[in-house]
Amino acid sequence: MPLSAAFAVVLSYLLGCLNAGYYYVRLVHGQDIRLAGSGTAGARNAGRLFGKRVFALVFLGDAAKGAAATAAGLSLGAESGALCAIAVVVGHIWPVQLGFRGGKGIASAMGALLLLAPWLLVWMALAFTALKAIGQSTSRAGIAAFWVAAASSALLYAREQVGATIVLALLLSISHWSKLREASRRD
Repeated sequence: MPLSAAFAVVLSYLLGCLNAGYYYVRLVHGQDIRLAGSGTAGARNAGRLFGKRVFALVFLGDAAKGAAATAAGLSLGAESGALCAIAVVVGHIWPVQLGFRGGKGIASAMGALLLLAPWLLVWMALAFTALKAIGQSTSRAGIAAFWVAAASSALLYAREQVGATIVLALLLSISHWSKLREASRRD
């Protein structure tokens, strides 16, 4: 891997560490969002605690950083774009400066996919809508939608996008593991 690509991956991780939910709530409300609600620094927790407007701001902020990191990587090539997409999501989920306790990564991953493999967002939206319609939880439907995207990527994209999408689905499954396990116990 060229030095410029390695540098882009490290910067993508560091950008991912800037959780919009954590810094917005800290700045505006003087609180650590991770000490309330679900205990994460993501858009969904911010929305639950502070309303739809805050959800939208945090979601867009986190999606924008996913897209920005991926764009920077893609300027160096498809492989770098894929690695930067993964790195920004890893940074969001496990931010070093927040003791490796960030968000769950959905918004950042969606922002990354917007540039890396945009058609997958259509497949994800269809899968998510169908799963919600039959009564699945938001967490389950969201993770399943990412796995649908990962499976669909093989039909639509090159190996870099396919690999990145599979890794993103795996990362999101890990970050949502306790929620998914809790939902299965209720079933």
